[in-house]
Amino acid sequence: MKETHDLTEVLKTIQEEPTVVLAISTPDCSVCHAVVPKLEQLLTHYTFPAYHLDAFEMPEVAGTFQAFTAPVILLFHLGKEVERQARFIQFEQLTKRLDQLNESTDQISYDTLFDH
Repeated sequence: MKETHDLTEVLKTIQEEPTVVLAISTPDCSVCHAVVPKLEQLLTHYTFPAYHLDAFEMPEVAGTFQAFTAPVILLFHLGKEVERQARFIQFEQLTKRLDQLNESTDQISYDTLFDH
């Protein structure tokens, strides 16, 4: 997971890559200190671009991604947000969504992601 202070790079990647993972945290968030390493470990099984953004150092991420708590994990597919988890991260659900996006050789349509 890449740490960056370049919001333009992140937004460009979201538009250009099929699937992108974002983790937004703050330095004083004890939950973040547990969640971010666990997410990094999970992401070793995938090739999706992933970014770790510090909302304290980059306050504009809160408004850009409507992330007003921490941590927030966002998944984007084809430029659209398809998963959002905040504060209490359900890694089982997150893994299922990542697997769904990873297993598809074709690009998954936005509608298919939400067919249950």
